[in-house]
Amino acid sequence: MEEGISANGHNATSTSAPRRLRDSLKRVWQFLLLAFARALHFCIHLAGHWPGAKASLLTEPEPTSFPDPLVESARTLSLHRSQLDDPPAPRGSVWDDPDLSQKVREACRVAREAGYRYIWIDSCCIDKTSSSELSESINSMYLWYGIADECYAYLADVPPGKDPHSPGSEFRSSRWFTRGWTLQELIAPPRMKFLSNNWEVIGTKLTLVDIVEEVTTVPREALLQLEPLEEFSVAQRLSWAAKRETTRVEDQAYSLLGIFDINIPTLYGEGERAFRRLQEEILRRVPDQSLFAFKDVYMEIGVGHDLAQCPPFGAGASAVSGTYGNTSERSLFALRLDILVNGGEIRAVSHGDVIRRLRLPYLPAAQYTSTPHGIHTQLPVIPFAHTLPPGAVWYPTAIPQSRWYLVILGCEHIQHPGSLLGRVCYIPPSESDVEYLYCGCVRINPMGPEEIYYTYAHLFPLSLATIERCREHMTLKTVYISHPERASTQSDFARRQPHATINLSLQRMTRDTLHTQGYAVELRSPDEDHPTLHRLTLSSDAQTIVIKYEHVLEDDGWWMMIKARATISRPTPDSDNEITAEAEFTDWRDCARWQPSLGTRTATSTLAAVTVKVMLGLDWAAPSHYFLRINVVTEMLPITPSASLETAQGREHRVSGASGQADKQDIGTKAGTSEGVVLWTDDDALPGMLDSDTARGVGEERGMSTERGDEADG
Repeated sequence: MEEGISANGHNATSTSAPRRLRDSLKRVWQFLLLAFARALHFCIHLAGHWPGAKASLLTEPEPTSFPDPLVESARTLSLHRSQLDDPPAPRGSVWDDPDLSQKVREACRVAREAGYRYIWIDSCCIDKTSSSELSESINSMYLWYGIADECYAYLADVPPGKDPHSPGSEFRSSRWFTRGWTLQELIAPPRMKFLSNNWEVIGTKLTLVDIVEEVTTVPREALLQLEPLEEFSVAQRLSWAAKRETTRVEDQAYSLLGIFDINIPTLYGEGERAFRRLQEEILRRVPDQSLFAFKDVYMEIGVGHDLAQCPPFGAGASAVSGTYGNTSERSLFALRLDILVNGGEIRAVSHGDVIRRLRLPYLPAAQYTSTPHGIHTQLPVIPFAHTLPPGAVWYPTAIPQSRWYLVILGCEHIQHPGSLLGRVCYIPPSESDVEYLYCGCVRINPMGPEEIYYTYAHLFPLSLATIERCREHMTLKTVYISHPERASTQSDFARRQPHATINLSLQRMTRDTLHTQGYAVELRSPDEDHPTLHRLTLSSDAQTIVIKYEHVLEDDGWWMMIKARATISRPTPDSDNEITAEAEFTDWRDCARWQPSLGTRTATSTLAAVTVKVMLGLDWAAPSHYFLRINVVTEMLPITPSASLETAQGREHRVSGASGQADKQDIGTKAGTSEGVVLWTDDDALPGMLDSDTARGVGEERGMSTERGDEADG
């Protein structure tokens, strides 16, 4: 039985072998045909990968936004020429689809008339539901544009028949030049044609290069690929995109990957951290410290002059140590792309040239290592106090003079050739060997102590004369650049809204503290007779303090000022009478973007041998709302026979604040006879401080000119 089964099975197998072989070959052939078809489809879909293939691109600003094809915006298309004649469109093709966008039809018509057969459109040829395909496309797009035969830029807002060279032409003001994604689409392709809104040719990148260079600030050498992008500093390349807009904040970073020839994963939802990741990757790949040279360079000094010869900074400023931001706003990395707008004038300096200019026998090349504490590096520094004239700068108490430095960067300003740039930085005191480096700035008030219009200096040109004079003080510091902080849940948009009025309130913790000190607290809101006046009364057995807050709103609520006045009353010894002292506090002034904290004001009065110090502060809570901060300190003075009658009657009071002239040691440590300069950090919010957005807002709306940076953040 077993032998029969074996034989039968053997005989059956022998008989069916030719048929099985034919079936196997047929399946293999079908598989090869299917694989070939899929490969052909993939090559057509991504024809831009074909070396030597003729291609043309019609660019769109937002490839990752994937707008509906009917939306009035540009489209990015890759077109490839074929030596074969175009076959007629088969029945049931895409051209019979009534929902097909007119823009796609027109783009394909232009491509066919130019002899191209295949087209790639970023807004419909990328599967946006696939994160891997989206990431691959974003990281490859610069290459695809670069190997295309042509790039067509369709300008939907430019009518035909207009001279693009005329001042104020629609071509000059086209939205296409303001979008983030179109920067790489402008630079990457060797050939580009601009099309009007009826698909007529306006001109080429070559024939319109003068206008394009003027509108975009991208040099013609980069536009026409006369020089590789590596010849332009990191700061210059970032400045080209500083004024451009993207729908998604992450795309401000992702749209620049090709500009720096780097690749990073795309993580939509990470927000501004995408730009931080981009900068860190640039730092690892490109030996160029112009990345750190953002914001304002001090230009009020002659080329090659020693900083010791710089003119006076002005009078009336006081030491300030607060930018009201988190550590990310003080970082050596730029928080946002828009503050790099001035980078077009910053050139990179090679490491060898830095050593030559510093006249050092050896200087290790900067290395940046990521650690749990942040990015670890070594940088050459000069103590800031040794670079400027004696007594030129006030230093805040929180950060002593010895902790302020100019970090020497390997870059220069084009108007100060030969002078390396020094970045104003400070290193807070640390009890460990982990020392964090933060950016600061010098705030200069040339208009007097009562004004709030400032200029700022974040970087100083270090001429050979300055370096030679300060050489003995130059050191190599080991520091850490902190990781970015957790993103705030508080909307920055809310702090940019105008105030409708001002509402002051006390937090429960503040009330409890005052109750613990024995005070009954009463806060009265404005009424019809006094619509701008808040009245706070603190009553105890020993004294009564009445504080009146009066607010002023101007420019439709975009600017505000709050004044405070205190009346302190105490009973006189051995009498039923009271002695009273009044004190006015320095004003709080601010404008949108509203600062989270408006600093502390202090008034000190002496009544009947008792010193009363009242400290007031304001914290932003919401649009039109502030929390009050209050602290009262009472101290008994020793009674002596020589005590003056004025003291007994409460005649003496002192006020300290942003422009208070008395008790200046409460504000900062004087480095000499100081006039008009502020060192700015992020640790101690002192009075009257506005960032440059604030100064700009007031200056522009009041018709005043203000020399400024993008932000007055330290």
